[in-house]
Amino acid sequence: MDIERTCPTCGGTFETEYAPFELPLGQKAGINACDSCGLAQRVPGTAFDFTHLGAEHYMNDWKALDLSGLSFKYERLVEIARELTPWIVKTGPWDRHLLDIGSGPGYFLFHSRAHGWKVQGVDPWKQIAAWGTKHLNIQIEPVRIEDSGLPNATYEAVTALDVISFSDDPVAFLKACRSKLKPGGLLMVSTPNYGSVARLEKGSDWPTLAANVRRWFLGPESLEKAARSAGFGACRVQLVGGEGGDEELLFFAQNPFKAAISWTDIAEEAPSDNMLPPLDRKEVDENLLDADQRHWRENGYLILRNFIPPDLVAAYCQVRAKVSAPGGWDDETPYMDVPEILDLCLYKPLVDKLAALIGEAMVMNLNLTGWKTTQRDWHQDDYLNPDEVRGRYAACWFALDTITPDSGPFQFVPGTHKWPHIKKSKILDFVPREVREARTWPIHSERVLTPFFEETIAREELETIEFTAEKGDLLIWHARLLHRGTVAKNPDRLRKAIISHYTALDAMKHYGAVERWDTGGLYYVEPSKREVDPDRVVAPI
Repeated sequence: MDIERTCPTCGGTFETEYAPFELPLGQKAGINACDSCGLAQRVPGTAFDFTHLGAEHYMNDWKALDLSGLSFKYERLVEIARELTPWIVKTGPWDRHLLDIGSGPGYFLFHSRAHGWKVQGVDPWKQIAAWGTKHLNIQIEPVRIEDSGLPNATYEAVTALDVISFSDDPVAFLKACRSKLKPGGLLMVSTPNYGSVARLEKGSDWPTLAANVRRWFLGPESLEKAARSAGFGACRVQLVGGEGGDEELLFFAQNPFKAAISWTDIAEEAPSDNMLPPLDRKEVDENLLDADQRHWRENGYLILRNFIPPDLVAAYCQVRAKVSAPGGWDDETPYMDVPEILDLCLYKPLVDKLAALIGEAMVMNLNLTGWKTTQRDWHQDDYLNPDEVRGRYAACWFALDTITPDSGPFQFVPGTHKWPHIKKSKILDFVPREVREARTWPIHSERVLTPFFEETIAREELETIEFTAEKGDLLIWHARLLHRGTVAKNPDRLRKAIISHYTALDAMKHYGAVERWDTGGLYYVEPSKREVDPDRVVAPI
């Protein structure tokens, strides 16, 4: 059989990962891996065909049957649905439709049906499909999903549990999965994790390779790239199982809402020049600007290497390490309780730099303290604010340790701060009425905005940059710069950082009290915390 040399996921080149090695029954096989995304394929490139086996090969040992994993995966499906596709969870009983691909006799569907789903299976193993249809009363179409005659855009959720590695082409497989989802629907895929600690340590002795039944082996990065190539939007990754807790890869992706929108639908003409930050105005004497200001005006971001003193980083990390939750403080203004955040995020040279970029004093008003990627999809910060902020806003990403590519680094698109001015008031027209006042409305807006942004990036052939960094490095980005938190190649790797947001004083003073820290920097005082420390001495603004 001919071996695929070009990666179907990302277009990279397959190179030898493991030369042919011995398998049970005297067979041999090798493994090639993509030099870009890491997708691996068996050589020879074929997967074992179960299609015509008798049912006894699946069901000959009832004592070995363990259904506990089905409950675990169902709980993960519902958990991610609450975050990415909450409209699914809110749908009334028996109005939710689930398609399980590679369903076998239908055990996962049987479990899901008990929780109120209308269920359907697809599995090319004919005798097993027939058994499930007969004994569990679950309709299972005996074909591959690529050949299925089931109607498109029908299901709120599609699951494919330990199936994708047996497909002919992972991207084609995911496209077929996506075709069955309703707009905004959720895909769940599980597969052995090729990036697991066990595989890296055991090499060709990794048991999953020795089984000689799979064609493809995927890790978080290659699976995300395959999903993106298949047209999926927002993605999430979880690793579970095995001694290292990373033997199995659980992957979730949303089928975007493909609303036909244009700039006119979501943006408006820029305000008059005198209402914008000075560096955003049409007429600027660039001879008066320093190098950082010129870079900011042209690109919408600034990277300052080795900018934050080690003692400030160490002091904050010592306090943050006491917080056990991966997401850090469950609070957007932890600086009110943690003076180390004020020292770090209102560091005097940073305060001065922000004022030089935005043109006025800036007020810290929000911190994100998670040590793992947010996995938020493409968005801008400006349209999350009231319209009157008008770009007088900036955010900073503080590297507290080495930030590696496999930890899900921050990604951004230079120059997108010059796009038309996207406005919250217009985007809310595309958000369900019942969530327009909820804090989760930005997630709902991504249904429409993510595909629009991705199509624009591709059409304009725009560059995307990943912010990898060393301890003490700082990234500052413009309120209208398009950015996201990427999916981690290794979701267990910490991405030690703190993100801080700042609003111009003239815009911020309408929302409440502002106080000055002893570095000279300003911070917003959340009303509920106004009396948190009555002995704190602060300077008047």
